[in-house]
Amino acid sequence: MIHILLVEDDPGIVKSLSLYLAKSNIEVSIAHDWEEAGEMFKNVGTSFDLIILDLNLPKKDGFSVCEEVRKTSIIPIIILSARDNEDDKVRALELGADDYISKPFSPRELVARIGAILKRFGKHVPLEEKWSILSFGTITLHLTDYLLKIALDTVKVTRTEFLILAYLIEHQDHVVERETLMKEIIGYDHYLYDRTIDTHMKNLRKKIGDSATIETVRWIGYKISL
Repeated sequence: MIHILLVEDDPGIVKSLSLYLAKSNIEVSIAHDWEEAGEMFKNVGTSFDLIILDLNLPKKDGFSVCEEVRKTSIIPIIILSARDNEDDKVRALELGADDYISKPFSPRELVARIGAILKRFGKHVPLEEKWSILSFGTITLHLTDYLLKIALDTVKVTRTEFLILAYLIEHQDHVVERETLMKEIIGYDHYLYDRTIDTHMKNLRKKIGDSATIETVRWIGYKISL
């Protein structure tokens, strides 16, 4: 069963969302602020499959929480927020969030997004007979534990960034269309006017530095090269 940590201080949302997720066969642990959630995550963090995180939390806001979690974990994070402006969405993604859903939202859509993210994160986990390491120049991707190494250095990336990089390397001889990444990695069917992939790509370029070049092919997509 999927196990989610829901960090939300609105009692109405907590109650309705918990019921809906339970009906979708998803186990939910609830925290009303990060102080409470931090203890839960510290004790049983490895058992959570995903975090749903509100931005407007007491004591510490969701941006700070997202940044803190990313220091030690690559667990998927979905931001849930009443803030609907583009700057907040971009900031959340730059801090390591994997998705951003604005309130009011459809619980059905949220469950679909959860399923899409978890499915994508399992996409590159190899079967026993497949390779467990993917190499490209000085870049090494350890597919079973989402570990990125450049030369001898370990580089912290989110799972989404890891999967994007793996997909580009696997298709290094071709231009990967933007909509393909949105559907195959991010899990969206409606990709037009969405800057999610652009923000993940910006983060990824910073992290891999000069070890590889991710070229933007205008109006088409992306191509990786050494």
